[in-house]
Amino acid sequence: MEYYDMHSHILPDFDDGAKTVEESLLLIDQLKKQGIYNICLTPHFYTNELSYDDYLQKRDKAFMKFIPYIPDDVNIVLGCEVYVTDYLFNNEDISGITYGNSKYILTEFDYNNSFSERTLQRFYMLIQNHGLTPILPHVERYHKLIDHPDMIAQLKDIGILIQTNISCYTQSASFFKKRKMLKLIDRGLIDILGSDTHSMTHNPPDVFREALQTITQKCGARAVNRMMDNAEKIFTEAIEE
Repeated sequence: MEYYDMHSHILPDFDDGAKTVEESLLLIDQLKKQGIYNICLTPHFYTNELSYDDYLQKRDKAFMKFIPYIPDDVNIVLGCEVYVTDYLFNNEDISGITYGNSKYILTEFDYNNSFSERTLQRFYMLIQNHGLTPILPHVERYHKLIDHPDMIAQLKDIGILIQTNISCYTQSASFFKKRKMLKLIDRGLIDILGSDTHSMTHNPPDVFREALQTITQKCGARAVNRMMDNAEKIFTEAIEE
């Protein structure tokens, strides 16, 4: 089976992730040691701080500088983690911030978000006006959703995919948090996994295999297979010409 990291901050010298090419390559090497050869680079896009055009120019310039250093045995998809505000919708075309050439977009919100009608309206705008499929990253950070799993199910019902970080499924995760997140996986409410790695101290990627083993032990191999199948679908669409 192919494994996929759908959320990382490995692109060097861009956001609060890897600062140098050397650090980026170290993170990639650690993922490879975990059996992860398909990696999505998803640097932050704070839509309230930078215009769409300026972000794309800055990100793409950083990526072009990094391309010569990317190992030949690694498959890379460029995307971004979009902090969704009303400023985003000033742009008629936002196809440049999806996962590669796909119609999937990683959409972040304030962690205190109550997922009220206003937030749902933003999701609907992405889905209906732009023809995109939003992916909500690190769902574990949204207390409203974790305390009310049925709200996650409602988001999925309108076409939103849910991503969780591997750090929730390791020995360092709290028992109660891990149990909650495993229940969500068991209910089929989690769609894809990501390291969200920034460095070897901030969401280190070297626990990816541990997380997969924990999920397999508690939820079964089918749960891991399902999430990796979802990731493969997104990744394949992203690299299609």
